[in-house]
Amino acid sequence: MELRRLRYFVVLADELNFRRAAERLNIAQSPLSQQIRKLEDEVGARLFDRTNRHVNLTHAGSVFLQEAQALLARSREAVDRAQGAAEGRAGALRVGYLTSMTNERFSAAMTRFRKDCPDVDLALYDMVPDAILGGLKDRLIDVGFIRAPFRTDELEAKRIWREKLIVALPRNHWLAARGPIAARSLSEETFVMVPDHGSMGLNEVIRMMCLRAGFTPQRRIVANQMQAAIWLVHLGFGIAVVPSSLQGLHRDNVLYQPFENSPAISAYMLWRKDNRSPVVARFRYIVRSSVRG
Repeated sequence: MELRRLRYFVVLADELNFRRAAERLNIAQSPLSQQIRKLEDEVGARLFDRTNRHVNLTHAGSVFLQEAQALLARSREAVDRAQGAAEGRAGALRVGYLTSMTNERFSAAMTRFRKDCPDVDLALYDMVPDAILGGLKDRLIDVGFIRAPFRTDELEAKRIWREKLIVALPRNHWLAARGPIAARSLSEETFVMVPDHGSMGLNEVIRMMCLRAGFTPQRRIVANQMQAAIWLVHLGFGIAVVPSSLQGLHRDNVLYQPFENSPAISAYMLWRKDNRSPVVARFRYIVRSSVRG
């Protein structure tokens, strides 16, 4: 059944006049009459009662009108979704991220994407670094956010921002009320850190900062991820050097302080090189343009 004939039928049902319907459709009356007759033959029922003066829908025509309108609406929706998919505005997207990266820039990018692409089925997963890398390689997620570059033939990485490191302290710590902290002031402290293999470069930046300040951290407590590190600071087990975006994670007994000369750590967006999805391409564009500067 041709959609063109359905459209002719719906317009004629609206006008109930062949001349006006033909004018709306920008065709002559004779082709319109022919197409309506062919549609009635195809349906196997008379859809209009015609006289020299009047055109009216039959009962079958009234029932068929509802179905024809629904079919045309669905066809328009299908076209819109196909066009949206080609433009990256429809489909599905799975994103893996680190909680410690959910700063204002990350939030702005997610909000803009949701507003720009409301028809994309978006799934966000809070993951540890190894799971993000594994998820990308196994095609369980489409895009990942981590903190360190790496070499692989399968994945592409784009640095999207840099952010300063800060110190998480127990509120009763002797440095808590002293404003910006000099790195050398931490020489006797117990450092709460994540494992080296999961730090994505953070531990190396912390060690380099300490070396430049003239010491190497001697006491260390390991937490499986940064949220756990903040919890251990809350318990008074030590201090933690963390990205500034983590200060959005509130604990009653934790105070965040800046450094005098703060080191910085980079954030990266990752995706598979062979992923040609228009949705992924549009997401990457929105992220880059949202966090620029």
